[in-house]
Amino acid sequence: MPALSLLFRRKKTDTEPVNMKVLLFLVIAIMASVVLLRYFSWSHASQRSLLPELSSLATLEDLTVIPDLIRVPSQTFGAELFTAGLFTKPTSEFPEGTIALVYTKNDWRMVEIDYLPNQTAEAYLATHIYPTQEIVLDPEHSAWIQSIDDRPRCIDYEDDVPNRCEISKHLIADLPDHLLIIAVDGDHATDGELIEMARSIISPVDAPIAE
Repeated sequence: MPALSLLFRRKKTDTEPVNMKVLLFLVIAIMASVVLLRYFSWSHASQRSLLPELSSLATLEDLTVIPDLIRVPSQTFGAELFTAGLFTKPTSEFPEGTIALVYTKNDWRMVEIDYLPNQTAEAYLATHIYPTQEIVLDPEHSAWIQSIDDRPRCIDYEDDVPNRCEISKHLIADLPDHLLIIAVDGDHATDGELIEMARSIISPVDAPIAE
């Protein structure tokens, strides 16, 4: 009996599962590889765009038509309109017809300004929960600044396209026909600049559209 007991014990040992430490190491290694692949994909400089890289977003080649479509900021603190796009299909974040503008300054993206049709600040804020501060733009208009990321990553690319950081803040406000969202690139726009840029778009609503 002792011999049989020893034989069965050896067979059980031979079929034990893989060492848990080894399995845990393999899982961590795979996860690290996925994270690195996503990071290098985000930071890859070839054929990149400052607009969201989505098949539903069509680049607008003629930037001179933008003021005919939506109200652009008259106060940009030296930043210039670099590129623009139109969402031809809805996404989880942007409805069809959304217009996205990117302003750059000193070879960096400064802000992305999105105009979402048929959306309101109230509905947007209810579904996007971040630390939020209400700002009074003028007696008739308010805006909300949301803190998205207090440690955004920045990449200094070596190509002809301006560099960029991850988005750190959003300013959200209502326009007559659109929801206005101004997204700040890293620390390339202060809260004061963000607010004044929004004011130049919103107040007064009957001001002539600036170039």
